[in-house]
Amino acid sequence: MSATCPQCAMPDRSVPVSHALVDTAQPLDEPLRALLSPPPEPPPAREGLSGAAIALSVLAAVFCLLGVLSLIRNRGELAGYDPDYRVGYLMGPFVLPLILLAIAAIVEVVKRSRRSRASGGPGAGTPEEVARRKRHLLVWQAGWLCRRCRVAFFPEASIRQGFPASPAIPLEQFPLWVMTAAERAFGPDARPVAN
Repeated sequence: MSATCPQCAMPDRSVPVSHALVDTAQPLDEPLRALLSPPPEPPPAREGLSGAAIALSVLAAVFCLLGVLSLIRNRGELAGYDPDYRVGYLMGPFVLPLILLAIAAIVEVVKRSRRSRASGGPGAGTPEEVARRKRHLLVWQAGWLCRRCRVAFFPEASIRQGFPASPAIPLEQFPLWVMTAAERAFGPDARPVAN
């Protein structure tokens, strides 16, 4: 399939942007590749600790503090006891806090793995960002490059059925056009396609 460039009205030097990036016969220079590259991955979703993990951690801190206070208060009473008993007495107050911290860590790992699976993988961003990137990627894949004029364009109905053709787009503006066209074509204010 070929598309006619809106600037020179010739289809012979027009290629899809995705093909131009991988074409080894006519490689693009690095600044041009950066302008035509696919939309970036969304940043990883910022995740705070779950409420359960916070509650367990606070409970562990309280028990740890109580253990330290108990040890400070009763330090002199251990002089006549067996060394094993003294080690158990000194370490005992910290066993429950360690168990609570281990449970908090497990709860947090399980929560993050569930959220990661729901959003499409680790570092995929929020579901809204993932959906937005998919729309941007659909539009980016519909883009064409005219090697003669060094402009990008979108042929009629290449983004979706009934979507108008774009004018010649300077390559510096191509990333912005991808985002704008995605919102116009697939956003909440997108006009329905006429049958």
